[in-house]
Amino acid sequence: MLINKIYEIDSCDDIELSIKRESKLEFKLCFDDEKKSEALVFITPGLGGDADDNYREHLAQTIASDLNVAVVSVNYHCIGNRPQTGSTFYLDEIDKLILNAATQAAGIKLPYGVDKIQNYDQINEVFNLINQILNERKRKEILNLDFFLHLHMSLQPTKNEYQNFGIMQAQDLINVALYLKKNAPFDTMGGGIPVIMIGSSHGGYLSHLAAKIAPWLIDGVIDNSSYARHRWKLIGFGKEIDFIEYSEFSSFAFPHINLHCSSKTFWTSNSSSPYFFSPARRMIRNILEPSHLQIQSAYPKPYYVSYHSFYDRRIAPPEDKIELYDIFQKYHFDAKLYMIKEQSQIDGKFIKSLDHGMGMSIKTLIKKELPIMLEKIKNNPKKEYKDKSISYPCEDLLYNFTQKKDKIFLEIKGNK
Repeated sequence: MLINKIYEIDSCDDIELSIKRESKLEFKLCFDDEKKSEALVFITPGLGGDADDNYREHLAQTIASDLNVAVVSVNYHCIGNRPQTGSTFYLDEIDKLILNAATQAAGIKLPYGVDKIQNYDQINEVFNLINQILNERKRKEILNLDFFLHLHMSLQPTKNEYQNFGIMQAQDLINVALYLKKNAPFDTMGGGIPVIMIGSSHGGYLSHLAAKIAPWLIDGVIDNSSYARHRWKLIGFGKEIDFIEYSEFSSFAFPHINLHCSSKTFWTSNSSSPYFFSPARRMIRNILEPSHLQIQSAYPKPYYVSYHSFYDRRIAPPEDKIELYDIFQKYHFDAKLYMIKEQSQIDGKFIKSLDHGMGMSIKTLIKKELPIMLEKIKNNPKKEYKDKSISYPCEDLLYNFTQKKDKIFLEIKGNK
């Protein structure tokens, strides 16, 4: 019989920004208690549609029913940073500056000063007024019909979280794996049960990052369309530089306003701030970091398989992925990249387009690649690795990740 369980555990604080975490880490476990679970399989959602709870639950039940695995779904830090996953809109100080400058340039008088806008009802009132004025000007042919006023709003993620981007999220995945190895309600082979990370886009990125942070723990990664380097647009502070170019996404909720949106974050481009997103902060978040891949290669090597569209230029550049998997090969990882280039490869079931994500059926990806990976792991199981610690030099900082007391800990020191 399929068993579904929900857990809440303590995970990690934000060591980089010295912020104590307020929220518990929630995750779901699905397994068949009449079968022996041969692996812990993490299906890690990205941003948007595949983070939907109903979709994730159905997928987990299908995989746990069809294969001899336990399926884990983690609500990692800041997963609720889209309207469809529970985030809410607000205006921060930069948003208000943008609103003030844009309306003044357009000759639009607001009913009250931007500093008076404190809640969503007031935001909605002001934006509706702006939209009505623009509509009237278009009707009178004062403005071209294709004119849109560019504005920006911020997203407050659920649980009062914020976008740390990558590090805390990957630690969450690792902490859940360590918790289940010790506390799962089924035989975990003395804690030696394999751990396989599967994800699309940001979920695939986090799967690779978890393997970078704890290579002795992660046995395999199955990926669709992840980016190999951190993505400026997804970190949240790109609006400090250019809110149109570096916002996370745009919306036309108000028909005559092009509304750009970004998640709440404490990272900043201000080099004098303790929250400066420095080259070192970027470096640790990159999967494609040759010196780091060389360091990782000295540890037990996870298996990797990835699918990627050759035409995915906007979100996950294929050149980065090709270089990453070339370096994997250089350091003798068992890593296979399928670069999808031809219209003939679109079958309408597994691969549906050449856009980012390729409209791929994750269920089909799992059923295609997971049995192969499980067989490889079974035939070549990882030996117990005693040194559960890895350090990555990043410019002026040294990031050290250590597994102890069934959790992963981060320590950051100066790199002399």
